[in-house]
Amino acid sequence: MLLESIEQIQESFFLTDPEGIILYVNPAFEKLTGYSSDELLKQKPNILKSGEHPAEFYAEMWKTIKAGKRWTGRVVNRRKDGSLYNEEIRICPIKDDKGVIKYFLTMRHDITKEVELEAQLNQNQKMESLGLLAGQIAHDFNNLLTVIIGSMELISEDIPAGTVGAKLTGEILRSSKEHATLIKQLMAFTRKQDSAPVTLNLNTPVKEVGVLLEGLLGKMVKVKYDLAADLPSVKADPEQLKQAVMNIAINAKDAMSGSGSITIATRNSGPDGLPSSMPRTRYALLEISDSGPGIPAGTLPKIFEPFFTTKPKGKGTGLGLSTVYGAVAQARGYVFASNKPGGGALFSIYLPEFRA
Repeated sequence: MLLESIEQIQESFFLTDPEGIILYVNPAFEKLTGYSSDELLKQKPNILKSGEHPAEFYAEMWKTIKAGKRWTGRVVNRRKDGSLYNEEIRICPIKDDKGVIKYFLTMRHDITKEVELEAQLNQNQKMESLGLLAGQIAHDFNNLLTVIIGSMELISEDIPAGTVGAKLTGEILRSSKEHATLIKQLMAFTRKQDSAPVTLNLNTPVKEVGVLLEGLLGKMVKVKYDLAADLPSVKADPEQLKQAVMNIAINAKDAMSGSGSITIATRNSGPDGLPSSMPRTRYALLEISDSGPGIPAGTLPKIFEPFFTTKPKGKGTGLGLSTVYGAVAQARGYVFASNKPGGGALFSIYLPEFRA
């Protein structure tokens, strides 16, 4: 009766001997890790190690519990299928009447969803702060460049063609207009650029940008399409959406060193299975994936920040993906970057259904 009651407990836990050999696991622990009790018994808990923690982390944990003290902490572990999960662990030494440790009872609480939500909220706050700062910078520089460009255009009218003055004036104008384009991209990130949202089917701008992609990506990059027919209507600026697709595709081409494949897919996404930070409603989902090496783990949290780039100096402005972020945010949508199982990057853009 006692064992039956223990096995009904929803919280996962297991029991080990003083050397860490697993003696018992409850059904909740089997469900959490994907391992059966037969696979876990007589094993050590390091079967779940993710590689996310240094050796010192585990050494300190063992030092604490070997001293007869309770240890509590957050751990990233790996399931049988290879997926990572976050859990809060409490390890309690169980002693006999002489004070000798006989067992360790480990209770584990899955906090993966909480950690993901916390990370998303922190990222949103950081991006909002960056947006405020970038917006002020963009506004000030836009005013300066407007004055410079206007003044140089007036001056150039009075300078004879072919002279040194005309050449210098032309260079100043060219450089100023290039920087004005960068400012426009920065304003896209801050969501302060002009926008012309219309009600549309997401497939429309995706199909329209296809012809442009052929010229931008070259013959060595194959673009595949998988477009759903039952998409909900969304409200967005079609030109901004096309620019977002192009920016992601160009980044993918660079990541693949100019050769590989890109898949552009759309589908209807209901409220189930959405990232925890998103409102539960219906979305049109745009997914752009590639056959490249994927995005380094240390890069993922920064990928949409303005001026962040992994490209060599002079090869990128770091505004391409921040422009994507701004365009999607202006359409009240969400964009996420991740790595596909088996390799390659995946960008997921969720645009909420628009109902007039």
